[in-house]
Amino acid sequence: MLNSSNLLEAVENGDLIQILSIFEPTIKKNLRNTTYQERSDLEQEIAIKILEKMVKFKALEAPSFFEFIDCEKG
Repeated sequence: MLNSSNLLEAVENGDLIQILSIFEPTIKKNLRNTTYQERSDLEQEIAIKILEKMVKFKALEAPSFFEFIDCEKG
């Protein structure tokens, strides 16, 4: 089930398997809108895009106050 607190926790921990498992029911549901022959490829492409975005999201995290202060000093 898509739960924002579980998703945020998985992103913070870098648990990519859990991230995909959170999105899996939604992906499977929406794959029914495409032809059977293309479902597997599309599922893989969606998983790749989700992981790319999560890695990018993780990289965009702002530093904590103390990390920012240490960066300014050094």
